[in-house]
Amino acid sequence: MMLINQIAVKDETPYWFDPNPKQISYAVKPLPKTTDVLIIGGGYTGVSTALRLRHDNVRVILVDGDRLCFNASARNGGMALTGLSEGIFSVVKKFGTEKTRQYFNASLDSVDCVERLVNEGNIDCHFHRYGNLVAACKPSHYEELVAEQTFSSEVLNYETRLVAPNDMESEIGSSFYHGGLIDPLGAGLHPAKYITGLVKMADAAGAELHERVAAQRIEKRHGGFRVRTTSGTIEADHVVVATNGYTGNIVPWLQRRMIPVESFMIATEVLPQKISEKLIPNGRMIFDTKNFLYYFRLSPDGQRILFGGRPRSPRFSFKKRAEFIRQDMLQVYPQLKPFNIEYAWFGNCGFTFDRFPHIGQHDGLFYAMGYCGHGVAMATYLGEEMAKMILGEGDRSIFTENPFVTVPFYRGKPWFKPLLYLYFDLMDRSPIELPWVSTISNLYFRGFERLNKID
Repeated sequence: MMLINQIAVKDETPYWFDPNPKQISYAVKPLPKTTDVLIIGGGYTGVSTALRLRHDNVRVILVDGDRLCFNASARNGGMALTGLSEGIFSVVKKFGTEKTRQYFNASLDSVDCVERLVNEGNIDCHFHRYGNLVAACKPSHYEELVAEQTFSSEVLNYETRLVAPNDMESEIGSSFYHGGLIDPLGAGLHPAKYITGLVKMADAAGAELHERVAAQRIEKRHGGFRVRTTSGTIEADHVVVATNGYTGNIVPWLQRRMIPVESFMIATEVLPQKISEKLIPNGRMIFDTKNFLYYFRLSPDGQRILFGGRPRSPRFSFKKRAEFIRQDMLQVYPQLKPFNIEYAWFGNCGFTFDRFPHIGQHDGLFYAMGYCGHGVAMATYLGEEMAKMILGEGDRSIFTENPFVTVPFYRGKPWFKPLLYLYFDLMDRSPIELPWVSTISNLYFRGFERLNKID
């Protein structure tokens, strides 16, 4: 046990792992020597790719250097969200209205994809369309949500609902926010049960699944690839890299385009019903408009608050980071101060420099990654899209059309994080907008974008 401000926490044990839904080991099978497709990475992307390929009887081997159903796909907030990480008007500014419509429709398809797979596999993961609430941290943020609601209705033909600042108590037992926007189709689920269910489906479909097998080197060979792993060498016609926030140096080109960002979560003890039923009375999936955003929800049984965020100082100890997230939670829900925190855990999200997911091929290798906090639905969806590309059922996705950018001197260790953390923290703490800071930031990243063609 670990004490956090005299609060007992099971050391780094996710709430989702108690009990752990994964019971089968995939670490004891011998590794085949050849396959049609080798998939590196056993999260939502890799497993959904394997499952879709097996529907067409393609031979598939999937390897993961860690345990299956253990990393970010089992550790997140369990929110299957519509939309993208990038704000809607930023997308319009970059790509225009028609492309924005296509991106948004793809996000709707991604949540539908999750629901379909849950139904096909009869996965007991508490999937439900609770709807999600975007909570405005500043009055100006609510004004932006008003504009977004109008745009969604008039341009995207998609209806959302505003919650005025004075009406927020109908959605959240907190006075911390200044209004919000409800998206009715957002869903919640139990992420560890969901990925475990997908793994069982892929196993039953005939995919060869191997955990604790790390890919070490990829070599082109005779129109295909030879991949050296910690358990032997495999020759494959195609190789899929589906590593997202855990992308290492096996493909330096991808590592230079992915930023691992830690996301940290805590879970309270079981709360009295008279408390829990007022915290999120309609069961929404909630996230707010800060740069260092908070995201939170009720546990599937409605008895706990699960609260997450991006630690502003990940260099601190696990205990200290948990303390920071608890203090963040108490900003929103000061009434939870008397209650214990029983679980604390973290995992890596995969962010990109343009805050967009990417799918495509590089030097013959297929990849899909960069979900920027929207991975439950989008990773599942793009895994299926990648399988279709391999099968020749579709050469392109809307997410293949953007260049996969990087920045100078980046080799997988984000040297720029302290600057970004300082900037985002300043923006979040300021009671008013600081346009001069935004201008400097925009110039900074536009300069990077002009230099991103280096390989």
